[in-house]
Amino acid sequence: MNFYPRNKAMTIRPPIQRSSLLALILLLGACADKAPVASPVLDQPFPSVTLQALDGSELALTDLRGKLVILHVWATWCPPCRKEMPGLERLARKLDQKKFALLALSVDEDADPVNEFKIKYHIDFARHIDPGMHIAHDILGVKAFPETFLISQDGTLLRHMIGEQEWDTPAMQQLLLQAYNGEQSKVGAYW
Repeated sequence: MNFYPRNKAMTIRPPIQRSSLLALILLLGACADKAPVASPVLDQPFPSVTLQALDGSELALTDLRGKLVILHVWATWCPPCRKEMPGLERLARKLDQKKFALLALSVDEDADPVNEFKIKYHIDFARHIDPGMHIAHDILGVKAFPETFLISQDGTLLRHMIGEQEWDTPAMQQLLLQAYNGEQSKVGAYW
């Protein structure tokens, strides 16, 4: 016995259409991703994050209140990141450790390439890792590498820099010192 509905709204779709519809729903569901996270907003509190060090220890950014924090997000596989790391190392050696905290957060999947990079290029300050990019993508909204966040002594985002920078120049050192002193400098191309 065949069944033919009287109402068009009750029409049964042929099996090929049902399977195509199901496939489309599954495909769209598989492609659906979380909405992109926005980067922290200037002059607003920086997200409270805890960084994992290469040795397994942890450092909460809130523990650095009172210092100007330079949080640099990078990767060993990123050419501009590799290029600027020696300049960041030279800057780290020049900064007053009582006033500044220069932190490098690698998004490499494991510590081995980071440790190899540090040894090969004599980089000491790069001590933190974000495997899976939970902090970089899910909290900070990092879209490109490198990205750097300049965070005030009270935890407010002062500056968000995207791309390679000249870190060990007198102009950059002046900018960082002025930021530490609370001055709204517009020095050079950095600000």
